[in-house]
Amino acid sequence: MRDPDRYARHTILREVGPEGQARLRGASVLCVGAGGLGSAALPYLVGAGIGRVTIVDPDRVDRSNLQRQVLYGEGDVGAPKVRAAAARLRDLNADVEVVALEGRVDAGNAEALVRSHDVVVDGSDNYATKYLLADATARLGRPLVYGSVTGWEAMVTVFDARRGPCLRCLFPEPPRGRVPNCAEAGVFGPLVGVTGAMQAAEALKLLLDDPALRPLVGRLWFVDGRDLATRQVAIARRPGCPGCAGTAEPVPDDAGRCAAGGAAVVTIDAAAAAALEGALFVDVREPEEFAAGHLPGAINAPLSALRVAPPKLPTAPAYVLYCSHGVRSRTAAELLVAAGVAGVRHLEGGLARWEGAPAGTVAGR
Repeated sequence: MRDPDRYARHTILREVGPEGQARLRGASVLCVGAGGLGSAALPYLVGAGIGRVTIVDPDRVDRSNLQRQVLYGEGDVGAPKVRAAAARLRDLNADVEVVALEGRVDAGNAEALVRSHDVVVDGSDNYATKYLLADATARLGRPLVYGSVTGWEAMVTVFDARRGPCLRCLFPEPPRGRVPNCAEAGVFGPLVGVTGAMQAAEALKLLLDDPALRPLVGRLWFVDGRDLATRQVAIARRPGCPGCAGTAEPVPDDAGRCAAGGAAVVTIDAAAAAALEGALFVDVREPEEFAAGHLPGAINAPLSALRVAPPKLPTAPAYVLYCSHGVRSRTAAELLVAAGVAGVRHLEGGLARWEGAPAGTVAGR
């Protein structure tokens, strides 16, 4: 170890130790995207002493990035992100080989990039890249650390087709139609930092490979930044999944850009939901939660069941999905949108924010 003092706070941990630090030194990570997620994950990966970190991004620093992309400063505006990021990261830790690739990951280079790294961190902002990475990592047996932030809500998971589900098990197809970008959907800056840091933590856990450490394989972690409600949901392999089998069709390059990952859904508040004429309310909590109290006229379609197959919903002009705090319902809405269901809405804040409902409108309570 070149600089034992630098890594002392890691090596003192039983799950790391000198042996684990040596594994990190011999490892390589590919980070696709140097935006909000990447600029939060990269300093922790480089600070931890990963041997080689490769950054791929085609964009230049914009003033609007500075709200959440903490690798950059005023002097970097207009510069290629990978170059500005690499300069900062090399200053952070000269022990690490930082490779900056200005450009996109595409069908021509994806497999070569994935094959030459141990772990892939997905900080991309478009579905073509996300599915390209997911399919390549599944074919080549590399884990993919996935992160997503939309507005106030975030999710993190690890897709590893060798021992768990892949991205297509969760979202068989990308959402159809136009996807709002950050400028339209909005994104809470600190939550992007939390999510990117979680991605870095998952990547390090995968590389350390200690039995006491349990990466998020087969588990999806959610957080709602408005009240810090968190939840983990189990996800499983989907029978016949072409992603796991390595036979998936490529996603077109014109697939929509997204705020920071996750399928595009329409979010509405209680007042807007109540005003939707003929809307069907869909409670995505588990049956026991639904039985304890739900909105009148709502049907129960648990998120756990939605992950297996889209439900056969009664015909309605709109579907308003809700849960306790709006975390599970967003994921359920993404699943339905990805399955091609039209008119899907997600109730912001869930039952906890149902302020427009008169007293007694939650049945069973």
